[in-house]
Amino acid sequence: MARSAALAITLVLVAAGCSKLREPLRKAGLVASAPAGTPSAQAAVPAGYVRVRVGGVTRLPHGGDAVLLVEDGKKRAVPIFIGGTEALSIQLRLKKQPFTRPLTHDLLDASIQKLGGKVESVRVDKIESNVFHGTLVLSSGDKRFELDARPSDAVAIAIGNDVPIHVAASVLDHAGLDLSGTEGDEAAAGDRPPPVSL
Repeated sequence: MARSAALAITLVLVAAGCSKLREPLRKAGLVASAPAGTPSAQAAVPAGYVRVRVGGVTRLPHGGDAVLLVEDGKKRAVPIFIGGTEALSIQLRLKKQPFTRPLTHDLLDASIQKLGGKVESVRVDKIESNVFHGTLVLSSGDKRFELDARPSDAVAIAIGNDVPIHVAASVLDHAGLDLSGTEGDEAAAGDRPPPVSL
C-alpha cells in the first residue's frame, strides 16, 4: 500500500512538473534531433502502435529512476519506472559507452547473435495491474519469435541493437504525459493511476 501511494505521488509530481521532464529532453537535443536509440531507417509500425524514441533516464523526486519514451512528433512521453541496473544499462547504451565487463543486456545481445538470431524490434504492449508489459521481437532465418519482456529490458536491448521501439496507442492514451505543458493536460495526467515496471 505504501509503495502504491509513493508511486501515485511520484506520478502526480511528474505530471505536475512536465516542464521538468521537458528540460532533460531539450538538453538531450530531442526537441530538434533524430531519435536516440532508434535506427534511421523507417520500419513498419504495427497497427495500433506508435513509434517512440528514448528520451533518457530521469531521477524521480522520491528516488528511483524512470525511462522516458517520447512519441514521434514529440507530443507525449511515457515515463516507466525502472530499476537501477536497467537505468545504468540504458544510460551507457545511449552514450555508446560499454561497461568494463559485460552487463546482463550485453550478455543477452551476444547470446542472441552467437545463436544466429537478430533483434527486430521491441514493443510496450499494455498495462495490467499498474505494470507495463513488453515484447522482444526476434528472428532467426525465416522464423520469428516474440518473447515476453519487461519494458526496461526491452528498451535496453533496443538501444543496443539500434532497432525500433513501439508503444501501444492505448498505453500512450493511458500513461502518456503531454509535453506541450498545457495545464489541462497536466491535471488530467495527474488523475491517472501510476503504471510501473520493475
